[in-house]
Amino acid sequence: MGIPLYGQSKQGGKIDDVLINKKNVFSFDRPPIVIDDGVLGGAQKLADGTAQDVVLHQYPAGAGSIYGLQLAASYNGTQAIDGPAPASTGMNYEGDQADDEGFQWAMSYPGSKGVEGVDSFTVGNVGFYAKLRYSNEDVSISDDCAFGFRLKSQASNAALDNYTDVACLNNISGDINVESILNNASTVTTDTTDDWGDAETHTVEVRISKAGVASYRLDGRAVTTSPTADVTFDTGDVFTPFMFFLHSSAASCDIILQELETGLLDDQGNPPK
Repeated sequence: MGIPLYGQSKQGGKIDDVLINKKNVFSFDRPPIVIDDGVLGGAQKLADGTAQDVVLHQYPAGAGSIYGLQLAASYNGTQAIDGPAPASTGMNYEGDQADDEGFQWAMSYPGSKGVEGVDSFTVGNVGFYAKLRYSNEDVSISDDCAFGFRLKSQASNAALDNYTDVACLNNISGDINVESILNNASTVTTDTTDDWGDAETHTVEVRISKAGVASYRLDGRAVTTSPTADVTFDTGDVFTPFMFFLHSSAASCDIILQELETGLLDDQGNPPK
């Protein structure tokens, strides 16, 4: 056993997990600082809410990571809401209650270097994963509620199907589907036969092996029905975790994010314990 670091005994091995095992856990326990894209050299974005405009949501570092959480968030549809609404269990990323409007975000800002193993992951280096725990008050309102990985180099897009490389679990009106896109081909959709009920909280997880093979988990187990042919991404592709939400009608559904975890897989293809 190595020399214990300050705080290790009090945190139950937290320092080992964060610094050695490359595990990062972010809790949505405080509102983010919302930063206008204009401070990074782009046009001013706040207040107008133009579709696909990017704003930064900056969360401070907490007990689960030495890094702060930064989300490059953008509007799906034109709206006036610039950030999430606080809730007792997390942060509500529903956005405007209007048909075909919502939010999407990626962990790595478009065009930035990113932090390998935290918000950026390269196929071929080592396996990696991301998982998100969130609740959905009314599943009938979600046209898309997708979480997983997409290609880091791409800018925000108005349609999920328009990204070139994707591996995600998409909650569409309570049906949980695997959706994947490889090298700008058509979206491949598989009904997992798992369902999401109103007001339920679940953890969705996507893993990509060192060889580029994607797999999908729900609440810590493999989805009930997996794709018949696993998508395999190209060595050297760089991915970032992302979420994409779109309303199906002008009603409330409360997409409350509770915990986000990213990191590297071990030699057996599992996240750090």
